[in-house]
Amino acid sequence: MTDHRPALQLCHVGTIGAGGIESGYVIENVSFAAEAGTWTALAGPAAAGKTSILRCAAGLDPVAAGEVRLAEDLRLSHVGLRPVTEQLATTGTLASVLDRLPAGSAELLREALYRLDLWDERDTPVLHLTERRQRAAAVAVAVADAPDVLLADDLTSGLPSSGAEAILDLLRDLVDRQGLCVVASATNLASLERADAVVLLVEGRVVETQVMP
Repeated sequence: MTDHRPALQLCHVGTIGAGGIESGYVIENVSFAAEAGTWTALAGPAAAGKTSILRCAAGLDPVAAGEVRLAEDLRLSHVGLRPVTEQLATTGTLASVLDRLPAGSAELLREALYRLDLWDERDTPVLHLTERRQRAAAVAVAVADAPDVLLADDLTSGLPSSGAEAILDLLRDLVDRQGLCVVASATNLASLERADAVVLLVEGRVVETQVMP
């Protein structure tokens, strides 16, 4: 489902390295648009700039050139761009999150917990969960926030195939059913298969943008 309007746009975005302008750009002249109700995958080798793009889009890193545009009144959330323990530090238990959410968001979180096999651990403090389950919990909490745009990095690396597929399927369903805009780094074929568009990056630059059939 898409209404063909850009939810998120990057217009000639560049960021510089930690050493300042002398160290050069980490990403340079990056432009693409992601519509509501679509999944855009950022693909490329290690150090291609995928994480840097997502961090700029999330407002976590400064933009040295160009502009990041979020459509008016849209809410943005992100997962995987900070350490999971930091993201979940104030979460408590997943049951406590359920209790304080409005009905619609609580239902969304409940669905996510079932689908990500976390329901039986909803009363366990999330920081006591295994690292893999913490990552799944971070996804569940992020989508329960009912964002319009979700930025995701390194979603499934190191997860067993069943856990990775559950996360990818959940997000794809939210794209199709609720018009969520997902922009995510792609590290494997499974994540590329969920995408509507692929932005291929090499050394911090966009070399190709492909709309998937």
